Amino acid sequence: MAVASGPRWPDGLVELYRAERTKLVRAAFLICGSVAAAEDAVHDALPRVATRWDSVENGRAYLYTAVVNAARDAARRSRRSVSFGETGPVSDDPAQLSEESMHLQRTLAKLPERQRTAIVLRYFADWNDDEIAQQLGARLPTVRSLIHRGVARMREEMER
Repeated sequence: MAVASGPRWPDGLVELYRAERTKLVRAAFLICGSVAAAEDAVHDALPRVATRWDSVENGRAYLYTAVVNAARDAARRSRRSVSFGETGPVSDDPAQLSEESMHLQRTLAKLPERQRTAIVLRYFADWNDDEIAQQLGARLPTVRSLIHRGVARMREEMER
C-alpha cells in the first residue's frame, strides 16, 4: 500500500516561509495573543497562498496578508470566548515568553484591533504605510493616525 504524499508546495513559497516563519508567527501572536493560534494562522494561510502562488505579484505581502487575516480572525474568536487582554496574554505557554514579550503583548492587547494590527505590521513586519493601508482597507492618513494614536496609548500604558 503506497502512502500518499502531501501537496507539492511552490519552491518560492517554501523559501519565503523558511526565511519569514519566525516573523510571521511573531506578528500573528502579537495580533491574536496566543502562540498556538499564531502558529495555526501561519499554517492555515500556507495552503491558501499556495493555490494562488503562480498569479501573485508580491509573494511576501500576500503571505503576510493571509497570516494577518487569519490572526485577526483568531483574535475575534478569542474575544468571544475570553475577555482578551484583561487578565494578561492569552498565550498558551507564557513560560516560553520573556517578561518583555509578555508585557508588550499585554500592552498591545489593550489597543483596538486596527491600531494593534497597524503597529504590528509597521514595527514587527516592516511594512510601509501603503501596504498597511491596503491590508486594512484604509486611507494613508488613517493608517498614520492609527499608528500615532496606538503608539501614544502604548507609551501611556507602559509608564503605568
